[in-house]
Amino acid sequence: MCIGFPGRVIAVDAFGAMVETEGRSRRASTLMYPDVAVGEWVFVAAGSIVERLDPEDAELVRATLLEALALEDAEADAAAARGVA
Repeated sequence: MCIGFPGRVIAVDAFGAMVETEGRSRRASTLMYPDVAVGEWVFVAAGSIVERLDPEDAELVRATLLEALALEDAEADAAAARGVA
């Protein structure tokens, strides 16, 4: 499964942008948002910036996704402890 996360644009060039997400920097296409600027919060999915976010929304999305991933991990750990695949 691929989950997109909000990230902050840390560099922009003629070929796209570098977006920092959860401590990792990744290239992202700026095809849909060619005027994106350093410092903006964006949502990246499938290697492309698909939405601009204000900082509050970015944090809300990030916190919600991290909570969902933690719940998923806890369920997987509980299933493993019961011997369920």
